[in-house]
Amino acid sequence: IAYTGIDGLTVKAAMGENNDLADQIDLSVFSANYTTGPMSFGIQVNETDHGTGANSEDFTAYGVSYAVSDDVSVSYGVSTLDYSSALEDQESSAVSVSFTAGGVAISASHQTTDNVAGVSTSDNSSYEINFSFSF
Repeated sequence: IAYTGIDGLTVKAAMGENNDLADQIDLSVFSANYTTGPMSFGIQVNETDHGTGANSEDFTAYGVSYAVSDDVSVSYGVSTLDYSSALEDQESSAVSVSFTAGGVAISASHQTTDNVAGVSTSDNSSYEINFSFSF
């Protein structure tokens, strides 16, 4: 289901289930995005419930982006994956910037994730730079 009755706002919701597995899964997803001028805001919430309950997960993500100009934009996002088991919550964040001029685009980002796959001793950090050319 999607709602777009307010200018700049999109709200979506979905539900589903997989009864083919021995550990049946119920999934629900909600998202909302709002854009006003150069700013965009977004949120997404997912809930995955397994029949046994042991593998259930809740995911939440937030993001904001700002178009500094027609050529430059910056964004920031965070997410949390909450495991129902004894695993630690996985937490991620990222910041990015992009520049476009004609047929050339350059973007850079930095991302960190703590407790990858729920393991408290597993943390990641990465940088990425992209160049693209259109002719």
